[in-house]
This record gives sequence, C-alpha cells and structure tokens, in this order.
Amino acid sequence: MEDKRELFKQPLHSIYIPCGLIIAGTLLFGLEYLPYSLTFIVGVCSFKYYEAYQRRSLIHKTQWRDLELIDKTLINRNTLIFRFKLNREDEVLDIPTGHHVACCFTINGKDEIRFYSPILNQFDAGFFDILVKHYENGVVSRKLAELREGQTVKFRGPFGTLDYVPNMAKKLALVAGGSGITPILQVITDIITNPEDNTSISLIFANESEKDILLKSEIDEIAKKYPDFEVNYTVTNAPENWTGSTGYVTKEMMQKYLPEASPENRMFICGPPGLKSLAVGLSEELGWEKDNVFCF
Repeated sequence: MEDKRELFKQPLHSIYIPCGLIIAGTLLFGLEYLPYSLTFIVGVCSFKYYEAYQRRSLIHKTQWRDLELIDKTLINRNTLIFRFKLNREDEVLDIPTGHHVACCFTINGKDEIRFYSPILNQFDAGFFDILVKHYENGVVSRKLAELREGQTVKFRGPFGTLDYVPNMAKKLALVAGGSGITPILQVITDIITNPEDNTSISLIFANESEKDILLKSEIDEIAKKYPDFEVNYTVTNAPENWTGSTGYVTKEMMQKYLPEASPENRMFICGPPGLKSLAVGLSEELGWEKDNVFCF
C-alpha cells in the first residue's frame, strides 16, 4: 500500500498546491494583502529548498564525493567488507537494483577507478557496505586494504545497465562467481523483500574453495526462509566432507539446478571474465535467447 505521507515530499503537494491556495485565498480578501502573502510564500519556498538541499544524496552521478571509512571487517583470507558513512544518519543509499558505485584513488599521478556493487539492505541507514576481494596485483583493492578508519575515499554513481522490474521473469536463473555475488545478492534481496514480486529464483554460486564462498551464511539463511529461492554451490577444490557440486560450472549443472530456457524466464550472470564467458556460452547451448541473458 502506498504511503500517502510521501506525497508531501513532492513539490506538487508540498509547494505548488499550498502556494496556489494561499494566493487564491488572498485574492478573495483583497489585492492589497497579496504582498504579505508573497513574502510568506518566498519564506516557505526558501525553507523547502534548503530542506531538500540538506536531504540530497551524498553519492553524485558525475561529481566525486569524499566518503569516510567507519569500519572494515575481514571476511576471509583475502576479502573484506568496507563500511562508508553517508551524509545523514537516516540516509539510505538508494540506487537501482544491480547497479554499482565508482571508487577512485590517485596513484602515481593517475586516477585508478574500480566499480563495486554495494551490499544493500533496506534497513541500513547512515552507511553502505562494499565487499572487496584482494588480489595479489590489485591496485585499488590494496589501497582499500591499507585504509584506516576516519580516512576518506572518492565515490560517485550509481552506474549500471540492468533495468530490473518486479515479475519481469517467471523464473530467474542466477550464475555468480567469487565477489560477483554482490550485484546478484542485490537482485535477490529486491525480490524477497517485495511481496508483490513472485519471481522464483535459482542460484549457482561458483568458488575456488569452500572458504572462498562469500556471504554464505546470509545466502543460506535466505534459502531457509524463502521457498522460492534455491542455491547450489560448486567449488573447484572440494574438501572431503563437501556435499555440494565440484568443479567449474557445466552444462549439466545448469540443466539440473537452473530453470529451462523460456521466453518468460531470465538469466543473470556475474563473476570473473572466464566464468561469464563460460556461462554465456553454455546458456546458448541450452537454448537461451541473448535478450534473456544479462551479464553484469
């Protein structure tokens, strides 16, 4: 149900209509009162515009903004979650599903830019998190790992081409690898928190080892609570007690764990270039139309 209180945050209902009514009422009493009404209206409008300026989003599409690091958490041997402070305690990072933000460091006189998908939660206010996997030769990931709380990083955004619409697919096939789970998790979260979105979700999540599976406890909790969400893990180096799949994503694996190719179904893929190329090729072999497959 739409919250009618949100209407009063729109210029039409909070400025234009009230001002029009004030002017109309003033003219009924007499034209001589109009200067006083206009003075009052200017004051109200100035306050409203100032209020809107104060509530503007800290993240800007074209301008770099310095955001303060307030926490970082080690997830595994080479992955951390970084938490950055927003403009206000009640501000929520509002970006389209599956989109990302740009992060910039100036290194040796050159701007190094990388894109990260925030880990979004509709109840998170005052901050946002990004999950970053550190690579041996990673330029930006190494700089992020060296950051201390209180230091700032340049961000702008959001960016992305996914135009997710609730119920755009009857069944959604998801293939993720490594830190590519973050935009995929945005999509999952958007679906399961929308009572009107009846999309059935199936996920294949590929990693090198069991220890490399990022956010596994969160994903397992979602699978436990939501019957329309299923996840299958596959690892290249499986331990002896491993009960999931092993090896790279295969055609047989996709046939078994993902919905069939159909005009009413969609597939989203995110991960390292090798995984994306592999999954796209396998989707074509399985009869998926290119327009129904999206790569982040």
